[in-house]
Amino acid sequence: MKNLKISAFAFLLAATSLTSCKKKGCTDADAVNYNSEAKKDDGTCNFKPAITIVGANPTSVNVGAQYSDAGATAFVKNTGAVDVTTNLDNVNTSQTGSFDVIYTATNSNGSTTATRTVNVVLGQSSYLGNYEASSSCGATDFPHIDNPQVLVGANASQIKIDDAFTLIGGTIIMNISGENITVPQTAVELPLGAGALNFNGTGTMNNTGTSMTVTYNWSRTGIITGDGVCTVTYNK
Repeated sequence: MKNLKISAFAFLLAATSLTSCKKKGCTDADAVNYNSEAKKDDGTCNFKPAITIVGANPTSVNVGAQYSDAGATAFVKNTGAVDVTTNLDNVNTSQTGSFDVIYTATNSNGSTTATRTVNVVLGQSSYLGNYEASSSCGATDFPHIDNPQVLVGANASQIKIDDAFTLIGGTIIMNISGENITVPQTAVELPLGAGALNFNGTGTMNNTGTSMTVTYNWSRTGIITGDGVCTVTYNK
């Protein structure tokens, strides 16, 4: 019995010794001073800021529009919020392109960065405005007006020109997808029952949203008939 008591005491003493000999240090893998060999956390962990980007990433803005950044927040574990700086001047909305908004947060333990991608694209607002039109079309075959105004269409993927033709009026509907323009098959009635001007077309907008070129396929029915292809260039 005496030997059994001694053995139990020896085991307890060894277990206590092993526990007291566990290496102490920072055991949080997110800390700058993380110690992979530490078995017991000693409360010395230090952290850099962690950044959270607010809103969509990537995000997009139309050419010619003002970019408004949703921002970002930064938080230091066990400490609290810290300030975030950024380089918003890097975003140029005067033409299509892709830009990086970089957020930076710093404390005594170091700096952290995060990046939002901002894509500047052609959208409906990029197309709207007053234009001057130059045309290879005949004054009677496809009598496009010289100073059209591009207006909002039925949805965000559509624009239109009202009173698009001299003397006969009519509307040109344009479906847009980025730089690409599609004019669906359209018929404009000619005055006094003289027939109709039928047309469709395709074209593109330049990367600054200031000039678009559309090639029209047209035909006339009625008293005077004919068909052809011509191009109209619109400049803001």
